Amino acid sequence: METLLPFLGKYWKEIALAALLFAVSFLWWQDRQGLVSAYDASVESYETRIKDLKESYKRETERKEAALEEYKEKMENLENEYSEYRSAIVEVKAERINELVRLRMENPRQLIAEIEERFHCHSQAINLERVSCRRGKGTVRL
Repeated sequence: METLLPFLGKYWKEIALAALLFAVSFLWWQDRQGLVSAYDASVESYETRIKDLKESYKRETERKEAALEEYKEKMENLENEYSEYRSAIVEVKAERINELVRLRMENPRQLIAEIEERFHCHSQAINLERVSCRRGKGTVRL
């Protein structure tokens, strides 16, 4: 102990500097460990968020695909209904044309009466070939 006191008295600055260096190194190491653990926690948090976002994106994509399929099915049904409707209209129109042609051949006066009634027209004299209408311009040939 007697030799330790003169040594400490003589080299107290160096010993204090070594102790200070040790304390700073220890504190630096603890700070570094804190930063590393915070970084690891941040990376883990980001990985969790990325995983959740990927799952959310996958669910959203599935919903969009389901909605698109439903839309395609509805459009196909509407196109089929429209096609059937157009076919029905063509049939009705063809039947009406045939009926009017038959009526013109069999009973032209009745055809004239129907035209006058429907289009609010009046015939000029007894000419079965020409009919004038109040709505339209000119005459209609039958």
